[in-house]
Amino acid sequence: MNEGNDVTDEQKETEDETGGETKNDDHELPSEDLQYPEFVFEEGEIADDGSFELDADLDREELREWVEDLAGGLASHDIAVESPEGYVTLGVAPEGAELSFDPGEDGVGDFEVTVQMRAKAMFVADDPEGEKVGARGGKGFVPIEALTGAGESEEFRCYNWIDAPTDP
Repeated sequence: MNEGNDVTDEQKETEDETGGETKNDDHELPSEDLQYPEFVFEEGEIADDGSFELDADLDREELREWVEDLAGGLASHDIAVESPEGYVTLGVAPEGAELSFDPGEDGVGDFEVTVQMRAKAMFVADDPEGEKVGARGGKGFVPIEALTGAGESEEFRCYNWIDAPTDP
């Protein structure tokens, strides 16, 4: 994401093509490409503020599907996590990644991949079976000003306008 007045080469090309107007659509996807993965855990809690620490044992195919889903959620800026004790929808943005490998004497060890994302809770519920809002619930939670252009565009970027994710 660009900070301040930094302009990428792609934006410069767009600016030249549009006669000076810069269009930053690198975060926009066509609706058919939007993906909203929900990572479901069989046990664990999601707190009232949306925080959690959950883990799952996954086989090769399940892990492959989770990684694909994670990539789709990152592209769509939206991921949900569900446990029997709660549900949270997060707006996400990339931060970085870490990889490590520590083999034993036999050359075998754990290969670990950590993906870091900045996230904001958009919707939190204590009942994962209850009504959901946003892309998954069909209800939406976007303020009318974000849709009509009545507010500043940066005011509504990446869900920063959500103050109470338990009451969208």
